[in-house]
Amino acid sequence: MLSEREALTVLRQENPEHAEDAAAAMGWLSSGGLEGIDLLRMQDFLWYALPVKWMISTEKRVQVAHALGRLLNLNGLERYAALCESELTERILRIYEEEGHDAGVAAYTEATTRSGSVPTATPLHTWGTLMGPEENAAFGDCAAALDLALASGELRVGGRGWKQAREVLLTRWLTQGRPELDGACWLERIHSERLETWVVERHGERSTLAGELSPRLLAIPSTAPDPVPEGVMRALGWMLGHSRDRLPLTARHYITPTLVAEAVDLFGWREWLTGPLNRELDVVPLHTLRSLAQREMRAIRRAGTFLVLTKTGLHMLEDADTFWRTATAAVIGREGGEPDFGVAVREAELLVLLTSAPSTGDELIRRLTSILAEEGWAFRDGGDLAEPIRREAQRFRLRMWSLGMLDDDCLVDDTPVLTEGGEITALAALRARALRPRYRTDVE
Repeated sequence: MLSEREALTVLRQENPEHAEDAAAAMGWLSSGGLEGIDLLRMQDFLWYALPVKWMISTEKRVQVAHALGRLLNLNGLERYAALCESELTERILRIYEEEGHDAGVAAYTEATTRSGSVPTATPLHTWGTLMGPEENAAFGDCAAALDLALASGELRVGGRGWKQAREVLLTRWLTQGRPELDGACWLERIHSERLETWVVERHGERSTLAGELSPRLLAIPSTAPDPVPEGVMRALGWMLGHSRDRLPLTARHYITPTLVAEAVDLFGWREWLTGPLNRELDVVPLHTLRSLAQREMRAIRRAGTFLVLTKTGLHMLEDADTFWRTATAAVIGREGGEPDFGVAVREAELLVLLTSAPSTGDELIRRLTSILAEEGWAFRDGGDLAEPIRREAQRFRLRMWSLGMLDDDCLVDDTPVLTEGGEITALAALRARALRPRYRTDVE
């Protein structure tokens, strides 16, 4: 096996043009030389950087790939060399030319996914497409670990249980302490980075409140509290449990009166609600809970005249930590790529309630209005921002009540007051918000 310099010398003797191509490719591929190469880096170069960023003909790109393959063969890296010289690489390069950029990127994405080289989500971490330096370094480290496992046979793509084995490997790689990180693990570094980003990307008072809470958010575990505070998520567990057994619906697809009555009596809602309370729409916390479980958590779905569990819902019932993480993430909710007014109000309200609980409902609305106005939320016609914030805050009060975060008398209280369990849930909700993955469609 030759060194990189020795291999380039041999290649210059064979074909000076190919040696120049290979040297240029190596310079692009890895600043750390041969030791910095792994399978995903090779794929990213051959199937994305080379066709997208090298302004040369397709024939020349194929030549560069083959020249790089020859160099890697001389270096004793036959596995990477085979990728450079493969029919797959040439086919993807030609797709860019013949079918366009989007088709080429789709082929590149499919090929990397099928190869098993890409670090995937684990129960503890989901990668975003927008990463900070720490997360990007962790992603690269995990890709290198996958490459070693694939090369050694520890992982066999398509083999029995291989996806579970990959998940175990990635979880271990993310959570084990590392000397080069002063004993910390990658997941801790990623969480610190995401939390800092969450604080600094906000403006004015929201940023101040987020910064004040950030040490508490970083300190709380991502696992479910044991025991779970009394009343918190109890009604959600009831709904998922019934959905596992196919929760019956009426012909108009509402929860049947028998189960509505069961929920009303079980959770003490009859004392605080008026009317007959025999329909789902009569019982606001029940209807709110169904909407949360179905739309935000995606834990249940309608199948004819039944509510049934999705795969997410089944995992929630099987694992307390999954239940807790999924449910608390739904407290604030998620955006669909654009800033969401409801999400902005809910996040701001939790920040206010956890740092300086207002004495009156009007004071809470004034604080929230000030925070959102400072961030640029406004009506095009200059209308009053306070009223839509008041409506969102009232809906949020019902959401928190349905999840067991507020006392039952929250409907008559002037301002919502978090219970002890509600405070734990609110902190977990803000943590989920702060540590969520970022994507290129996100606009803060």
